[in-house]
Amino acid sequence: MYNTYSMSSIKIITFTFFFCLFQFGYGQAQLDFVSNIDYQELHDAELNDVWGYVDEVGNEYAVIGTTKGTSIVDVTDPVNPQEIFWLDGAQSIWRDPKVFGDYAYVTTEEEVGMTIIDLSPLPASASLSSTVFMGEGSITWESAHNCFIDESGFLYVFGANYGEGGAIIYDVNTTPMMPEEVGIFDTWYVHDGYARNDTLYLAHVNDGFLSIVDVSDKSNPILLGTQITSNSFTHNIWPSDDGQVVYTTDELPNSFVTSYDITDPTNIVELDRVQSSPGADVIPHNTFVVNDYLVTSYYVDGITIHDATYPYNLIEVAAYDTYPGQTPTYDGCWGVYPYLPSGNILGADMTEGFFVLSPNYEKAAYLEGVVTDFSNASSLNNVSIEIVSSDQYENTNTIGFYASGMAVAGTYDVKYSKVGYFPQTVSVSLVQGIVTTQDIQLVPIEQFNVTINVMDGGGNPITDAQISLNHPLISYNGITNGIGEENFSLFYQESYELIVGKWGYYTECINPVINISTGVINITLINGYYDDFSFDFGWTVTGNAETGEWERGIPNPTTNTVMGSDVFGDCGSMAYVTGNKINVDPDYDDVDNGITILTSPQMDLTQYANPAFRFSYAFFCNHGPELIDDTLSFMIGNGSEFEIFHQVLPPQGDPMVFEEHFVIIAQQTSITITNSMTFKVFVSDLEPHVNITEAAFDFFRVEDVWGVEETNANTFSIYPNPVTECAIVNGARVGSNYKVISANGIVLMNGVIDGDNHTIDMNDMSKGFYFVLIDGAQKKIIKQ
Repeated sequence: MYNTYSMSSIKIITFTFFFCLFQFGYGQAQLDFVSNIDYQELHDAELNDVWGYVDEVGNEYAVIGTTKGTSIVDVTDPVNPQEIFWLDGAQSIWRDPKVFGDYAYVTTEEEVGMTIIDLSPLPASASLSSTVFMGEGSITWESAHNCFIDESGFLYVFGANYGEGGAIIYDVNTTPMMPEEVGIFDTWYVHDGYARNDTLYLAHVNDGFLSIVDVSDKSNPILLGTQITSNSFTHNIWPSDDGQVVYTTDELPNSFVTSYDITDPTNIVELDRVQSSPGADVIPHNTFVVNDYLVTSYYVDGITIHDATYPYNLIEVAAYDTYPGQTPTYDGCWGVYPYLPSGNILGADMTEGFFVLSPNYEKAAYLEGVVTDFSNASSLNNVSIEIVSSDQYENTNTIGFYASGMAVAGTYDVKYSKVGYFPQTVSVSLVQGIVTTQDIQLVPIEQFNVTINVMDGGGNPITDAQISLNHPLISYNGITNGIGEENFSLFYQESYELIVGKWGYYTECINPVINISTGVINITLINGYYDDFSFDFGWTVTGNAETGEWERGIPNPTTNTVMGSDVFGDCGSMAYVTGNKINVDPDYDDVDNGITILTSPQMDLTQYANPAFRFSYAFFCNHGPELIDDTLSFMIGNGSEFEIFHQVLPPQGDPMVFEEHFVIIAQQTSITITNSMTFKVFVSDLEPHVNITEAAFDFFRVEDVWGVEETNANTFSIYPNPVTECAIVNGARVGSNYKVISANGIVLMNGVIDGDNHTIDMNDMSKGFYFVLIDGAQKKIIKQ
């Protein structure tokens, strides 16, 4: 099939010397735009991966995987690329081509097998034949994630729906369109890999590590070594030309391209890690070695080039952004191919189409040195090195060594900092292609002491209270002793976040300025059951879910599901979340095929006149059109019986948001109140309708209600809470009466709401719990 299209279907932009990140100076690496084809206009398709092919007379081609089929584009004239062949295929977001000899091998995760295309008629004819391969002999399969063919003509199929999804090995030398099975390495799932000189390099994305395998005997592969990668989500792997180093990507937000010394496969050592757009949650996808450089498809950052002359010092020297947005998602550039004889780079952006780029590889300007302690000349590890005009940070290793650099030569301010030492900034001149050495000595800061004294409302010491004392540069954790004290030695006379808590008391959090004259900070904890999960008070997790068990942590956001924060207004930033691994894919670590149950420590609720629970939750369930069998349920138990008092059935696929829930136990349950009560949060994702299911739970409190009716209506809110001076009532009806009620039910203040943001002066009130009652809705507020 030979297809041509009008110029209106193909966006052609001539060589314009457009530079994506900055204006390049003389001698600096460049990555220049040449041309682009819009595949949404051409085939109403998005792109996957891309590979290259060269025919016998030197014409260059791109073999492009798309969501609707395989495209072959003649790029011999890079300014005027022309699609010459199109092969329809099953709809799939995965279609990965590789080329060996005159044959293209195209995998997809749809169960339609591998497509093999005979490219040998080119350039005389673009009428190309193809076949479908689904294995042969003892191993058959219908889908595979990717493949690779080594220099000797052995095809490695990765991630097939056979066994563990490892590497199936075929010989394609004799019958290229009917590969001959010769072996298999099936210990773990393999996402991607590379083979050369009878060595197989594999990326095990789900298991989070790389492996190196001896395949000199294809029928008996032998594992040589493994290594967990920097973000434990190993997507691809590529070795250096000399086989002494491998480079990997971890396909997660804010992950790294990482280098490893593999000279001893039984003792693989990380050398360096680097990010594009640090802090922007950008995801690296595939990296490739081109001599002393790495060319990487970097999703929303497009395509990057890193100087890897020194594998322990990876420096970005050029980039071209194929994608106009900047999101922490799997958008943008999927694939890149940098091996055409012309040197042109081929790029496949999922939505923006096919790109031809022209690179100019140039060396970086390198900076190295050793950092020591001024007082004793000892080496300092974990010193942060920041080239002030750069977004890249490096750290010294265990012997105080660091390596950094810039793409552009020049004079730069370099800042050296470490906790407990005065920072130092020096001016350093960097020269392209030259290693500049700059050693530094840092002066230690003299420490001072502060004591945290924790007591109850009667002034009695509280033992075993947990303390978290946080400065922007360092955090301290401690537990009070027998007289309710904990001592800390601090470096910085500045503002801190101080959080103190213990099960059976309300957690307290303040932001004191601490200096050498502070001495003692007194903290009073109010009795009551409370948990915002700043500390581990002993909640337990049980159940049989395959993934997505309850975890305590800072919520990691996923696309359109889990929000990236805890409840506003409590202490700290922790919550309980089902499945909290870093990955924006909502289906990656959600609750799957089972249940997960979060259970509180025991509570003596007999001390309350009329106990009630107040807590916040969020729930997501993409339950589809089938029967809903996945729920979020809340239960209460007294040691001998349990009872569900609230069950959440979510709407279809609504994004998660925290909602507050209040329940008076006596009104909602028939359970007997005892001194050994527990609270349970139950999430299910059950067969036969397994869905994307996520939940979050935070800001749990037990409150006493003295006959005042409470509703769950979100009629008004109060902030700040806790309050030190004045509380603001927001959202209450203007003209409504309000009351401020003490913990023992006495009305202390009343008045009329006079505006959308009404102020209640609480300066003269003692520390403790109070209730604000407006139009039958009751909210609790804490006075500090």
